Amino acid sequence: MEVRVCSGLCVSFTPHACLRCQAENKQESGGLSGAAIGSGGDCVVVWGECNHSFHYCCMSLWVKQNNRCPLCQQEWSIQRMGK
Repeated sequence: MEVRVCSGLCVSFTPHACLRCQAENKQESGGLSGAAIGSGGDCVVVWGECNHSFHYCCMSLWVKQNNRCPLCQQEWSIQRMGK
């Protein structure tokens, strides 16, 4: 899986679990990887009004410091959530 970082925010391909959820799943499964995480793990994805999507746990940390989309700088407002 390719993982890119934008200003400290995980922007890995959103159908996959973010790095934080992957680490938590790995700890809970006793070190198993891949199959234990599944295609999306337990990572919720959020879409902003600008239609950019991010992992919820990553974006919730981001907005504590900067309430703008890290890609387009539009004020961040959640449009929808899902997996």
